[in-house]
Amino acid sequence: MTKRRYEILLPAEFNDGRLVMDACPMCVPESLKEVSDTFGAFTFRPDAAVGNWTADGRRYQDRLFALIVDVDDTAEHRAWIAHFKAHLLQRFEQLEIYVTSYPIDVH
Repeated sequence: MTKRRYEILLPAEFNDGRLVMDACPMCVPESLKEVSDTFGAFTFRPDAAVGNWTADGRRYQDRLFALIVDVDDTAEHRAWIAHFKAHLLQRFEQLEIYVTSYPIDVH
């Protein structure tokens, strides 16, 4: 079966500048547990990347953690990821959570 990689960028800060680990210390661990409970595996990169974006005339500078999940490419998994993203938007109080996906070959 074809595999698909999902890369989800989790914020280290809320949009208002509060640190996630201070305001919601379980936000990241709970998110990782959900993925692990659903798919059995993930990769998490705790070294924060820096992102910059603009919305409604306001510039945001983000520190982001990468959550990577390789799964069978099925409609069920795509739907789960879409639901998970919606949940992450609320959990991390974000205007957007960037999720990319692409087919992969695992050898």
